[in-house]
Amino acid sequence: MHVNRGPLFWGLALVTAGATALAVQQGYIGRETVVAAWRLWPVILIAIGLSIILGRTPFSVIGTIVAALVLGVAGGALVTTGPGIACTGDIPGESETSGGEFVDGDAATVDLSFNCGELQVGMVAGRAWSTETAIAGSRELELRADGTSLLMDSSDEEGFDLNRGRQRWAVGLGSDLAYDLQVSANAADVDLELAGGSFSRLDLDPNAANVFVDLSGTSVEEFRMAMKAGSADIQTDAATILDGALNLNAGAIELCTPPDAALRFSVDANVTFSHNLDDRGLMQSGDVWESDAFDGAGAFVDLRLEGNAASFTLNPDGGCS
Repeated sequence: MHVNRGPLFWGLALVTAGATALAVQQGYIGRETVVAAWRLWPVILIAIGLSIILGRTPFSVIGTIVAALVLGVAGGALVTTGPGIACTGDIPGESETSGGEFVDGDAATVDLSFNCGELQVGMVAGRAWSTETAIAGSRELELRADGTSLLMDSSDEEGFDLNRGRQRWAVGLGSDLAYDLQVSANAADVDLELAGGSFSRLDLDPNAANVFVDLSGTSVEEFRMAMKAGSADIQTDAATILDGALNLNAGAIELCTPPDAALRFSVDANVTFSHNLDDRGLMQSGDVWESDAFDGAGAFVDLRLEGNAASFTLNPDGGCS
């Protein structure tokens, strides 16, 4: 019996890629495991080569299946981890420190563009800012600051280097000011300890990242998170004021709130976006879910939700990580 190996190859490859991406997105396979496995990328070439060699033998179908499975796993891993594939190695033990003070006015703009490693941002007393950075390889850090702004940017090395190394930033922001804070993080573990802070805007762009955001006692007038291939946990309390939007692509977000919190969620629904709002005692009107306590509340969470191949979980069993 003759088997058309072309459709068999691509069909198996696509199914395997989808299954792999789903397993990573749901947490059955750790992203760290996938990133480490990509060190074996030459296996892809070996599998395809064997498929070609076996193409005119009785084992041609077996070769095709093996090559399709290997390529499918690799493709699914690449989709879900993005730049995380090229983020490996050790963070240097030595670090450098910088600091200053926002002296002009009661507001400041902070822009952090981070690639590969661990990013920590926390609130400190006063008007000062501080940084501690440990950077590997030839990656360079651009740091510019004045009386009202701080910019930090880590440029990538040229080329595709699986051993380029990781970095760590620890950034402190004085709590006496209101901030316009933008964080772009690729292939990173991000810890934003923003409890008690005040933000005119909080703009987060994580890509292949794991994010924790503590917004206990925090006021955010304009919040936006656009996540691609990652996961995030957001913690709030009875004093949190949060108004904004979440846009998820191949991601998962968990939000933890107090039992009596004032909540409203507007959902742009599609078949690839899941949530558990129906199970959390909220009143539904069309695409809006709202708590009894929302109208007139001084502190509240008001979010617009949109996602593709993504999930949103309100108050997950066991709490946020």
